[in-house]
Amino acid sequence: MYYRQKRNLFRFKNDFVGKLAGEHFYWNAGFAIQKFNVDTVDVVRFNKGKNLADQLPWNINNGNTLSLYQLYQDWGIIPNSDSRGGLINTIKLGLSYDSRDNRPNPMKGIWTEAGIEVSPKFIGSDASFGRFYLTHRQYFTLVPNKLSFVYRLGYQQTIFGTVPFYYQSQVIVSVLRGAYSEGLGGSKTLRGILRNRIIGDGFFYGNAEFRWKAVRFTFLKQNWYLGLNAFSDFGMVTKKISFSTPTQAEMPAGYTVNQFFKTDAEKLHVSAGAGVRFVMNQNFVIAIDFGKAFNDQDGNKGIYIGLNYLF
Repeated sequence: MYYRQKRNLFRFKNDFVGKLAGEHFYWNAGFAIQKFNVDTVDVVRFNKGKNLADQLPWNINNGNTLSLYQLYQDWGIIPNSDSRGGLINTIKLGLSYDSRDNRPNPMKGIWTEAGIEVSPKFIGSDASFGRFYLTHRQYFTLVPNKLSFVYRLGYQQTIFGTVPFYYQSQVIVSVLRGAYSEGLGGSKTLRGILRNRIIGDGFFYGNAEFRWKAVRFTFLKQNWYLGLNAFSDFGMVTKKISFSTPTQAEMPAGYTVNQFFKTDAEKLHVSAGAGVRFVMNQNFVIAIDFGKAFNDQDGNKGIYIGLNYLF
């Protein structure tokens, strides 16, 4: 529970895409209204009706128990104005190039997009900032209709203003194709690394993956294939968020500043793993991935069950 916090999100979002020139160039645009409500975890609610042995051994009123969210407020790393969330309204503009031969699981082609997202106060946002994003994906056939190698490289940078802490985890994409797009860490970015573990005003990330269509078969009068994939994911903060490190006097009893803050700690975060895909008629994909972090500070391992290939 040390890393947990409560977050409720109301989101009204629209993404638009249209052809720009030729067969592969597109423009994209979007706007979103997003209301974040952030607080400590409602432990009383989770424990209600449970036996004592099954209750969470965590109490926000217990001075002997640490919560990173509360500590960051006490130290001023999370400003009071941001500590309970806020309203973020954004406008987004970008360009993309897409030459994939099959969108669910391409065997060849390129898919690249870049753009800018801004959050101006004059449209009602509680914070003013702008961010640039660039994502490049490429697909190579190694064995026709059988084996491919694919990779994705992403970069994101705050170009002006201050991004509130509760919005820092958002990874910008031209079109949101799932319930969320957050990182770095978790099923959408770095599998095996804790979700939203790596946060910064600038970061890059990458995924490299071999995809094998191992077995083809017919089931329920539909064409299926069993896919296997092996991958490695990696990422790193390129621009740290500025804040003042608390003094030893502000530390919880029994802890030192170095246990919470390591000024030279940022380096490449890496994970690796494998997965299985059950694919019907080339376009309906049931996905299972297992990822393992290389560094204990990034987490341990994760199992992810969902739909579609990562990209």
